[in-house]
This record gives sequence, C-alpha cells and structure tokens, in this order.
Amino acid sequence: MNGVEERARAFWQRTEQYQKLGHDRFAAAAFVAGVAGKLEGPVLDVGTGKGLMAMALARHGVDVVSVDLSPDDSELAAFLARKAGLAERISFLVKDARSLPFEDGHFGCAAMMEVLHHLDDGAPVLSEMARLVKPGGKIIIADFSEEGFAMVSAIHRAEGHEHPRSNATLDNAASHLASLGFREGGRAEAHHNVAAWFAKGPDSL
Repeated sequence: MNGVEERARAFWQRTEQYQKLGHDRFAAAAFVAGVAGKLEGPVLDVGTGKGLMAMALARHGVDVVSVDLSPDDSELAAFLARKAGLAERISFLVKDARSLPFEDGHFGCAAMMEVLHHLDDGAPVLSEMARLVKPGGKIIIADFSEEGFAMVSAIHRAEGHEHPRSNATLDNAASHLASLGFREGGRAEAHHNVAAWFAKGPDSL
C-alpha cells in the first residue's frame, strides 16, 4: 500500500469517527458550497485540506482551483477527487494563498472552509482572495461553530494533543472584507459550521 492510499484510509477512518459523533463532513462541505446560491466559475478553494470543499464546489458544475501549502494534503485531495469522478473539474496546486499567480479578478468566486482558525493573521489571505475575485463575484468563508470546535477539540484531546485555534474569526473576516469593498450577503449555521458569503461591490447583492 503506497503513501496516498494509507492517508486515504486514515481519512475514511476519521470521517467515520466524525459520523459516529453526528458530524457528516461531506454534508458540511455541501452546505457551505451552497450557502451563496448560484456560483460562477472558476472558483478558488483556499486551504483545501482533504478536498471536501473543492469536491462540493465542483458538484455545482464549476471548475475549481484548489490551493494548499501541504503537498501531502493536495495529493490526497486529488486522489479522493479521482475516486469521486470529479478530477477533471479540479486543479490541485501547492501554493501559498497569501500570494497566488493569477491576475486580478480571475475568479468568479473564492471559498475557504475550516481554515480561518489555523491562521495567525487572516488578513493577507483574505486580501488575496478579494483581489482575485472579479467585481460582482462572491467570497464564501466558513469555520466551525462553537459546537463544532468542542467536538474537534474533544477528538484531538483524546489523542493526546490540542486542536489549534487562533484569534481569526468570521467576524474579523467580515470586517476586513468590508474594508475591501465587499458586502455581506448572509450567514447560516448547520453541520457544525457557520458560513457567510460576501459580494464584491456595492451593487452586487
């Protein structure tokens, strides 16, 4: 068994562990991907991790560019996307989301799920997402609800370590995006996540 298959097995074991606690990771990603309504591609998925959000976005019929700092996670995400029959819609790139090689306004939407709490300072990533979304485009940001954070923390503590959580929050993100000309279109909570979406430009809602 090669490395990516071993990581895939660990992913499915963790997914089952969450499921037993009442958390469906795939349903959570589908909820976040749908929170802003109709999406225009291509879509940028920031901090893709295991690719759940990228796959959920691809199921909306848009092309997705997934970026993550981890080569292992990107490889696993691409492996899972192939297994799901979604590989043709998703490009997986190992890149730093604070500086990406795309022109201003290249994307119709940018999304980030369960990433904020890993960032010491969310502003550089959010600013880059804002730059890359075209006028009238959307940004979707989601992170765990307090119930979700409690669930994840309990799992990590049972394994002998702490789940990291920075001071970057959805409210902080909303304030920063407002300063960059985005208007919040709405928020919703489900599947242990709170998701908000924002439109670029004063007349875009």
